[in-house]
Amino acid sequence: MRGTRGLARAGGLARTLPRGRTGSRSTGVVVSRRSNTYDEMFATTEADQGAYLALGVSVCYRKDEEGKLSEIQVIEPINATTLETMSIGAATSFKYVTGVTLGGVLDQDKVSMLPEEYQKAEFCEDFKNRAEICARTWDRPYPQESLMDIVPLGNAKTDWNFDISKHKRVLNLVHEVTDEDNIKQDKSIDVYGRFDDEEEEG
Repeated sequence: MRGTRGLARAGGLARTLPRGRTGSRSTGVVVSRRSNTYDEMFATTEADQGAYLALGVSVCYRKDEEGKLSEIQVIEPINATTLETMSIGAATSFKYVTGVTLGGVLDQDKVSMLPEEYQKAEFCEDFKNRAEICARTWDRPYPQESLMDIVPLGNAKTDWNFDISKHKRVLNLVHEVTDEDNIKQDKSIDVYGRFDDEEEEG
């Protein structure tokens, strides 16, 4: 496996970060790693600025007034479960993922510090809140012990199963519920067979 090693300090102790997996490259950053309980992950206190965060660029679409779709690239934080699923080959709209620190990206003006693939992308809505929530998912014991080497801090990975042929993410898509949708929902939960009787009568 290729990758780089870095040192992380937690409680005054230096730790060696895991080796990166194939397809990653180093950007030379150091992360602060610490263990939290499950409750701490959902705490409302200010997030640790040195916490690890997987930051990706996804391909999405925006629909105009005429219904035409235009492709855009969006910078989004990625939680631990999603990245683990991506690492085993699940189809994804993400093309690039970089390991960063939370504090290093909360200031969106620092986008120039990110890899070239991020320069023309736009940040997702509510980026700060989403980034802090995702960072907490990486601070749990299982991700800390088993998932940190998917995209190590300071590395970037590009060899995902990128596939948007079956599902395009449309950011401003609004689904208007119709009477037909309500009927379909009623049929799906019809435990009394009411619609079966109507079909027989018809």
